[in-house]
Amino acid sequence: MLFNSVAFGVFFGIVFVLYWLFRRSPRAQNLLLLAASYFFYGWWDVRFLVLIVMTTVVAYCCALSIQKGRMSLAQRTRASIFLIALTVLFLGVNLRAIDVAVPRVVVDWSHLFVGKAIYWWVILGVALATIGLNVLYPLALRLKPERRERLFLIAGVVAYLTILGFFKYFNFFVDTFRTLAQALFDAAPSGSLLRIILPVGISFYTFQTLSYTVDVYRRKCEATDSLLEMATYVSFFPLLLAGPIERGSHLLPQLQKQRRFGLVDWREGIWLVVWGLYKKMVVADNMMRLVNAAFTPFAAAGAATPVPEDGIRLLIVVYAFALQIYCDFSGYTDIARGVARLLGFDIMLNFNLPYLAKDPSDFWRRWHISLSSWLRDYLYIPLGGNRHGTLQTYRNLMLTMLLGGLWHGAAWTFVLWGAFHGFILVLYRVLAGWKEKWAVAWRAVGYGRPFGASAFVAPQPGQSFAAVSEAAGRQERSTWLKPAVTVVQILIMFHLVCLGWLLFRAQNLATVSIFLHSIILHPHWSSGAAEALWRLVFYGWFFVPFELFLAWKGAQWSFASWPWFARLNVWIFVLMSLLALAALGGKEFIYFAF
Repeated sequence: MLFNSVAFGVFFGIVFVLYWLFRRSPRAQNLLLLAASYFFYGWWDVRFLVLIVMTTVVAYCCALSIQKGRMSLAQRTRASIFLIALTVLFLGVNLRAIDVAVPRVVVDWSHLFVGKAIYWWVILGVALATIGLNVLYPLALRLKPERRERLFLIAGVVAYLTILGFFKYFNFFVDTFRTLAQALFDAAPSGSLLRIILPVGISFYTFQTLSYTVDVYRRKCEATDSLLEMATYVSFFPLLLAGPIERGSHLLPQLQKQRRFGLVDWREGIWLVVWGLYKKMVVADNMMRLVNAAFTPFAAAGAATPVPEDGIRLLIVVYAFALQIYCDFSGYTDIARGVARLLGFDIMLNFNLPYLAKDPSDFWRRWHISLSSWLRDYLYIPLGGNRHGTLQTYRNLMLTMLLGGLWHGAAWTFVLWGAFHGFILVLYRVLAGWKEKWAVAWRAVGYGRPFGASAFVAPQPGQSFAAVSEAAGRQERSTWLKPAVTVVQILIMFHLVCLGWLLFRAQNLATVSIFLHSIILHPHWSSGAAEALWRLVFYGWFFVPFELFLAWKGAQWSFASWPWFARLNVWIFVLMSLLALAALGGKEFIYFAF
């Protein structure tokens, strides 16, 4: 079920009404949210709800065992029944045998439990594993507290990464091994790849539960005693498919208290939803047509593929993809935040005008903030961060970005994209070190502070009028030089990001080579370039200035503070654009693939 579909509008309308009818009971609201979240995800493929249930139970049991030292028999029993019962429901029950007819439900009992044999083997395996772990659980409680906590932490992390690794990366690594064997020994191993479907959103809820378990271990988050709260936290439908990756310390307390809904929540929630739909359906989906038309001919690119002579058109296409992926992903996040706001929840900001970043570190503080902060807290810092010297820092940056690239997808282009961002992070750090050394040397030879370091030049005793005038002139020049330098820094960083997006979007390195060859060696104008530029300007002319205005006012500046007449005009324009210019068909969001 897509946010940009009629089905979701009907679904959310029903959930919204029922949810606020239960406003006096947070537990009833959580139960409704859990059922709605499972229905929302099951709309795509009900079988993979088993993975969410498994992840939920592992997170619940490991966190409680880490913080409390043990789980009560009642808690273990509830968790076991929850896991086994829902596994039977999602795999063993043929839901198509249930026909909801008004005013009754008709069940075809002869086909209710007819399904694939492998599903029943999975159910049996889950049941036996659950019983076995309950039998072994008392043995783990005999360990010393420190060893017991570490055991449950490792068990949780291994379980999460095993599920993620199998479903997302198994075929990737097997295929890579076969390719290497073919290249080295001129003989690929026999056998075929498994037909493994990538579950939507698996990377997001896996990282969310992993961070929760680690935070409980670090005593940064309280483990919840409620399995219902845990299940709702893991499967909360606005965040389930593409984030943001919410920390347990932020979202769980909101699930534990009574939610309130006021005029401000309604106004800001509706605006976020509408603005997110505008970014997705008007800007991103129309950019997608331009981008796909340019990249698709090179999907199976080889050495003999001719290089287009209109490099400017391909450069405009790269800009279009930069706009597409930003509007697509930030549009999803805006809708998710708006829907959550309408349900009384505050969800973290995931984008903060990333294309106005001046350097790679600034970019990752602005782009996909929930992931970049996750990689920092749970990968970069545990690796050592910048605490063990320059070379170790560079190594940690590269490893973090390589794994961040691999998180985005099981393909070597994503790994290279991560390596590219790791490289420019290291490069900018090296350049910053040289700049600092230059500044120290500059001061050491008596030239004082670099230009722009002070807003006022005070005359020194015995200093001539000419010297004071020259210093004042330098300061005056710095008042316009500093903004100019900032603009140049932003432009350089934006084009580095666009180069990274070329790696991200291309399906193979041959496509990257063709694009770069055409852009650098054949920067010629053509009718195709004119058409691409017209499409880019037509669908982006309002969005880009609006983003720049937000940058001028501050990203956190509220649209609600506008005069009513200005807000009315923006609302009319956005709604009319959705009616007249939105790409039809309910295009899937890009980050669903991750």
